[in-house]
Amino acid sequence: MKHMLGRGIIYCLLFVIVLAGCSSNNGEGKPQGIDPDKPVTLKVAFINEQMFYQSYGNVFSAKYPNVQFEVISTMDAAMSKDPTQAMIDLVDENQPDIVVLTASQYEALAADGRLYELDSMVTQTGFELDQMVEGVVQLLRDAGGGKLYGLAPTFNTNALYYNKDLFAKYGVPEPTDFMTWEEVLKLAARFPTDGDDETRIYGLASSMFAQDPFQLIKDMAAAKGLNYLNADATELTMSELEWREIFREVVEGYQNKTIHQPVPQQGDGGMMFSMDSMLFNDGRAAMVIDNSNMINLRGSMGVRAVSAAGDSDSSSSQPEEVNMGVVTAPVDAATPDMTSAYTVSQIFSINAASSQADMAWAFIQYVHGEEAAKIRSNTAMDLQSRLGYETTSDGVNLEPFYKLKPLPMETTHWYPKGFRDSFAKIAGEEISAASSGGKSVDEAFDAITSRGADALAEANLSGEKEQGGGGGFAANFMFAG
Repeated sequence: MKHMLGRGIIYCLLFVIVLAGCSSNNGEGKPQGIDPDKPVTLKVAFINEQMFYQSYGNVFSAKYPNVQFEVISTMDAAMSKDPTQAMIDLVDENQPDIVVLTASQYEALAADGRLYELDSMVTQTGFELDQMVEGVVQLLRDAGGGKLYGLAPTFNTNALYYNKDLFAKYGVPEPTDFMTWEEVLKLAARFPTDGDDETRIYGLASSMFAQDPFQLIKDMAAAKGLNYLNADATELTMSELEWREIFREVVEGYQNKTIHQPVPQQGDGGMMFSMDSMLFNDGRAAMVIDNSNMINLRGSMGVRAVSAAGDSDSSSSQPEEVNMGVVTAPVDAATPDMTSAYTVSQIFSINAASSQADMAWAFIQYVHGEEAAKIRSNTAMDLQSRLGYETTSDGVNLEPFYKLKPLPMETTHWYPKGFRDSFAKIAGEEISAASSGGKSVDEAFDAITSRGADALAEANLSGEKEQGGGGGFAANFMFAG
């Protein structure tokens, strides 16, 4: 599922100190809580031991000193060519009680019957599932074939950020919640396009995490449930008329300078930043679509957050801060309450073969309880999956991030090795040719589909695959809560 995947398997944990709470709910046929007088050792598959104790283990053990943890590092699995199969092998070999999974691992292990189904435990222990964000629970249930096999304490999604001062200066009405992509592009077109490349104001800039001129096209298509490849990456699926129409809208925006055309950065992999990726933060773009980390990073990037409701954070002493408003990310008119950009990064599940499922569930309840969320909300970069934390600790309203639900859609989990880089190069070349006038928009689109199909067929000849999912705002960079 596209919402649930970042490009590759990247663990970028920010040492979130998590405190979590559970309740002992003993009774006939019910899972047993943790007996404080009984020594317990839980085996946990986590990225590494130090991070586990800093994020979870220390605070839990302080509350339950009889509970010890044996941490099995998943670092090698995460860095392997096939992280999902590597995780399956790790579980088979080490038999952990608790596994902390990426989205693709969760989906695969659930389908293979390797995870404990949690619905009965939720019911029997009275866990307040209705206090979790509905979209997060539904995402995990959908990935589990209709059943719940894990919980995620945090999630992330997009919002539309806008420069309130630029909107006021040029007399353009401010964006509102639930605007369509077409409405957002029309707003962008109302800003002046004069000036040179060093001073020009753009109506819309790209996310700092997605410096790819084709990304905006993919994001707009994803809002309609469209993916440029089929599920097994054997066919380019851009034949629908909607693809051509979206391509035209975006490229014409590049041509007219109402949308900033990002230039892919050359490097040896990973996320590369350029000065152009910071146009919004520099006050040179009226709008940008990005995830919640922009709010968390506002102190170091010169921005001040103001939600659609008018709540603001004026604590920053930055001399040239951006007076920033936040509304929901653009949507498609057919699904006005849904977004394709929705991710969960850490999913806590129980090994179906564990002999300590009750105690493992008690720990997972603790991680997802009220006490945990309260402390995590002060430090986590991602959004809380538990309701009641729609405002940051310093008063910034996060409600726009909670108003949209994940859009169900087919995505691609495995790509022919090297294809994504080849396609990005092709798309970049053809978009540049069209935006500069060297080709017509239709000629460029036809060239992308033709050259892209050839590149896909060639890449598939090797039979080698690489995992990834790509998604909108996150690209190949993800913060995990």
